[in-house]
Amino acid sequence: MMTFNPSLAGLWIPGIGKMNAFTILLEIDDINRFPDVKNFFSYCRLVPSARNSGGKSKQRSSKDGNKYLKVAFSDAAIHAVQYYPVIRKYHSSLLRKKNKQIAKTIIAKEIAEIVYFVLKYKSNFSRRDGFPNNKFKGQELEHKKSLQWPRVVSPDA
Repeated sequence: MMTFNPSLAGLWIPGIGKMNAFTILLEIDDINRFPDVKNFFSYCRLVPSARNSGGKSKQRSSKDGNKYLKVAFSDAAIHAVQYYPVIRKYHSSLLRKKNKQIAKTIIAKEIAEIVYFVLKYKSNFSRRDGFPNNKFKGQELEHKKSLQWPRVVSPDA
C-alpha cells in the first residue's frame, strides 16, 4: 500500500488542480488545529457573517479567516461545476432556491468538507481500502472535459 501524500491526495478532489492543491496545503498548515469541520469552514471564509443593528440583521460574506482559501475553494467550485455533471446538476438545483453566489459558496463548502476529511483521516478521495470512492452527495463522479486541447482541425478547412 502506498503512503499518504497530501499534495497528491488533493489532486483527486473535484475541481482542485495543482495550484489550488498546493495553495490549500500551504495555507492550512496543520489540519489538526481545527477541532471540527465548522471551524475549518469559518477559517476558509465559507460561512456568512451576521450584522445585527437595531433589531435588523443583514447577511454578508465574512472577512474573518483566510482570503486565499476562500479564493481557492471558490475557484475549485467553478471548475467542479464546469467539468462534473453530478455537481452541475446539484448546482442547478441550488440555483432554483438561492442566488448564484450563494450556490457557488455551498459547492465550495462541500469541496472544503471533502478536503478536511481527506487531510484529517489521511485517506485518498479516489480510493479507500483499494476500492473506488469518488462520490459527491452519494453519486459517482465522472470527469467530463468539454474541450480537448489541441483542437482537431476540421477536414473542411
